[in-house]
Amino acid sequence: MGRYVKRLTLGFELLPTELPPPESYLSWLYHQHCRENPSDLTRPPYPFLTFANIGEFTGRTDWTEHRMLEAYGHYGRMIEEQQLMEVTGMDIVSLAASLSRLDNLHSIVIKADYYNEDRSLSDFPRDISVLLEKALLIPYYNRNIRKDQGRRHLRNIIRATAAAVVEVTELVISDSDNIMATRILSLRPQDLQIAVLAFQHVKKFYFKLPDFTANASDEKIFAGGQLAQLIGAMGCLEELTLVSSACNPYVPWEAICGNRRLGSLRVLDLQSFDFQEQEFMEFLVRHNTTLRVVKLFCVEMYSGTFLSLLSRMRENLELVSLELTGVLEDVAGNFLDYSCVAAKALEDYVTKRSQQFPFDSIQRHQRENSEDK
Repeated sequence: MGRYVKRLTLGFELLPTELPPPESYLSWLYHQHCRENPSDLTRPPYPFLTFANIGEFTGRTDWTEHRMLEAYGHYGRMIEEQQLMEVTGMDIVSLAASLSRLDNLHSIVIKADYYNEDRSLSDFPRDISVLLEKALLIPYYNRNIRKDQGRRHLRNIIRATAAAVVEVTELVISDSDNIMATRILSLRPQDLQIAVLAFQHVKKFYFKLPDFTANASDEKIFAGGQLAQLIGAMGCLEELTLVSSACNPYVPWEAICGNRRLGSLRVLDLQSFDFQEQEFMEFLVRHNTTLRVVKLFCVEMYSGTFLSLLSRMRENLELVSLELTGVLEDVAGNFLDYSCVAAKALEDYVTKRSQQFPFDSIQRHQRENSEDK
């Protein structure tokens, strides 16, 4: 079976570190049921729940007192098993053993997902199905955000991949449910050292940054250059995709990608990202001998202008493709939403297929926008 597995997807979900009190467990179950059955408007919002009466409040005849006590006991044993695995390090050992049996594994995806939105039991990963079968819960409802949420998964992948000597060429870290938290980047120095071995074959890296704020703890993580060091550990990296959010504050580009040159970088894809013209150009120029494709989606510049940036990209780079999509915004608050025609004209200019800056195409596009308004 192992030789057929080429892509491995791992969820972020972890059980709590200790068994919650019965009232919390019953409350999660109750609201899980209410969300899955929104048409029943007769249920009280916050009833006093016991193992004996939750079946009556939800209309679930199978939720007898015996069944609920049994499920709560299963939940506690699952938490104990997880604790044992984490304390002894067997979570890493078992993962490494599993990876070593996947001879053709090339891609690892670490992701968080919804488990309550129009999903049948057959769609769930096995561990989620077991949780639902034994403890009646799915992670969306019993999720207590742990301080090591995400970070433990990434650390385990780093160590297990290095131990199993797996040649992973693609790494994806995606969080659609905002449970990852910036703490995923709080890696220990030894983890970052091991990452050089674990990710030495990675050619494609996709990372959706977790939502973060301008508070001291988040700033400290980025200021420490954890993300830059993680990216720098990928010595063969060819394609880098970084996805942020419009609500995230500005972070200096050096804290994201460092000031080292990624020797094989060919494709840079930025989505909903902010940067300053000079720092971004310094990164691009540092990679001008290999970088051939740049994709910018809904980016915002905190200094400089897109006119200047595109002109400098033409002058200093040898791009074969430039993709401009979404709304681009500069420091003056100018919003640019290029049509396909205008974006193609700009691409031709930056890639030197055209010799003149396409003022006419851009002006026609801007006039069309103003007429639409």
